[in-house]
Amino acid sequence: MSLRGRERAVVPVAQVMEFLMLACGQTLFALQADMVRSVIRPEEGDAEGILSTFGIATPAVHLSERFGLTGSYLSQESRIVVCGTQAAHVAFRVDGVLGLHDIDATKIKSLLPHFTGPERRWIAGMFSFQQTIALILHTRWLLSDDRGSRALSSPSLEPHGHRPEALSPTIMDVATDQRDTLDWNEIEFEEVTDADDTPWAQI
Repeated sequence: MSLRGRERAVVPVAQVMEFLMLACGQTLFALQADMVRSVIRPEEGDAEGILSTFGIATPAVHLSERFGLTGSYLSQESRIVVCGTQAAHVAFRVDGVLGLHDIDATKIKSLLPHFTGPERRWIAGMFSFQQTIALILHTRWLLSDDRGSRALSSPSLEPHGHRPEALSPTIMDVATDQRDTLDWNEIEFEEVTDADDTPWAQI
């Protein structure tokens, strides 16, 4: 209470998360910014040498191939993204990088409950971005060996293989676990006129 006898209003501080926005075909993905180590142009003369500094000896495959799909390598805006921790790194190609963007954490939603398959290993959440939906990549999955046909083979919510102790849960991982406990019956949804137009339908 102030000297004038009035209570001071407490203004809540919004939690903001920073993401690197990635384009993969017509679908937008978001990668937690603090996991990004480098963004490389594929035509750079020493791209393989740069990857080797992160302990990456294999060529960077297209992100679509991580989902068991076929990726295009023809985009002139294609980039190689390196992400990881001190203990493990991974590189993959995308069709374009849209830069860093701050997102209000309250705007991030978890996948709808009818998504019960491998997509819950791939996607940590989603939010509205530039009149479409951006899907947040699950960093623990990206750093695992769960890719290609194997990415589609198991309904398990955790990535395949042993998870190194160094891959401790990120802020996004913790937030995902908290959102997955929400009661969807208490959440109101906006009416969508044509769900086939959403980017998720194109994955």
